[in-house]
Amino acid sequence: MNRRTLLFMFFNLLLMFVLAIVTACEKTEPAVSKPFVALKTGEFTADGTEVPVGGKLTFGITATEGSAPLTNIVIRRVADGIVSTELDQGIYLPSGGLDYTFRATKSAAQREEWHFKVMNARRDTASVTITVHLGEGSAYSPINHYPSLIIGMQHNTGLPQYVDLRTGNVFTTETVGGNEASVDMVAFVYFTGGVMSPTLCCPAYSGSSSVTGHYPAIADWPVLNSTLYDYYTSDNDLINPADFEAAVNDSLLVQAYKPGNVSGLCKFMFTGRIVPFKTSDGKYGLIRVKHADTASEGFMEIEIKVQQ
Repeated sequence: MNRRTLLFMFFNLLLMFVLAIVTACEKTEPAVSKPFVALKTGEFTADGTEVPVGGKLTFGITATEGSAPLTNIVIRRVADGIVSTELDQGIYLPSGGLDYTFRATKSAAQREEWHFKVMNARRDTASVTITVHLGEGSAYSPINHYPSLIIGMQHNTGLPQYVDLRTGNVFTTETVGGNEASVDMVAFVYFTGGVMSPTLCCPAYSGSSSVTGHYPAIADWPVLNSTLYDYYTSDNDLINPADFEAAVNDSLLVQAYKPGNVSGLCKFMFTGRIVPFKTSDGKYGLIRVKHADTASEGFMEIEIKVQQ
């Protein structure tokens, strides 16, 4: 065997050795899986159900993240062809998936399509759709009415500051301990839009004027309720005060709330303003401001009508 042949064999062996090392060092890419979403059955609203106007809809949503954390959930209602976004919420669930209950009320539309979509950090999506039909009769429900609740702004510690919108209970700094999961609302005053704004907020709000900026103790609460206010209706005075006064069931409460322009914070809640809201457990209601100070040491008097 001559020298040239030996060199050729040597380089071949060397090349095979290098390729083996490179191959061994390459990481095996994990298989990419898509997210998955489904609706619970049993006690939840099922596909094809007939529900009278004003009837309760309850959807149990479960989802898995796939190859990346879940980052968004969107719920849309198509009522006789009219699309409304009922929920568009950012989330971050790296593992364990989503288990979420969403509550709403049947509109007067003959047919409603409900679309549920989740997205993960890879922007992979999954969706599921069901249809709900209009049943006979109506199922509007009684309401609770709280004619006068007086609460303090952020620097008025002489009055209660924490509100349970469903029961009308109010809590002070001293009594709120152990009742954090009942609190839906606080009020504060801050400068925005060129004016001092009486403002309603909820424990879960974390926007530019964060609730914890005015009530820092909330940051350590074990439960942070998310109340959504229909600020567009309030800003534009779309609810007639006479209609508010005449409301004896939840028909107006449900119909007044438009999910397209909602937030956990509602500014410019001056005396006379009426704002629709929806609590974290799906209760619709209306708040009428009977008095609102524009100083952080002042107070607010509100009237509440809310679903039982």
